[in-house]
Amino acid sequence: MINKVLKILYSHRFPLVVEKETQHAIEEKFSDNDVPYSREHRLDEKNIPDFFIEGIAIEVKIKGTAKNIYRQCERYCGFDEVKKLILVTNRSMGFPKEIKGKPCYFINIGKAWL
Repeated sequence: MINKVLKILYSHRFPLVVEKETQHAIEEKFSDNDVPYSREHRLDEKNIPDFFIEGIAIEVKIKGTAKNIYRQCERYCGFDEVKKLILVTNRSMGFPKEIKGKPCYFINIGKAWL
């Protein structure tokens, strides 16, 4: 499933300004491609990834500091239920290939517009 999700996220242009619009556009692509997802999956009271697909937490970030974005992703990776994490952003930042032993993927959606 990870390859299908990554292909969808890498191969489309998504809105870059308003995070809710970006999320909605991603949701449409998942629906169009029969990807079974849940929206705003509650890991606990404070940790709610934007999408959750078969153990894959997907976080969409349009604004925020790199440090805060990383901390949020790090929290998600602390949950047993999260097996992999995908960060979808238009921010230019470094991102590790693994957090807390969980594989991580970084998708800069701004590159699709180049």
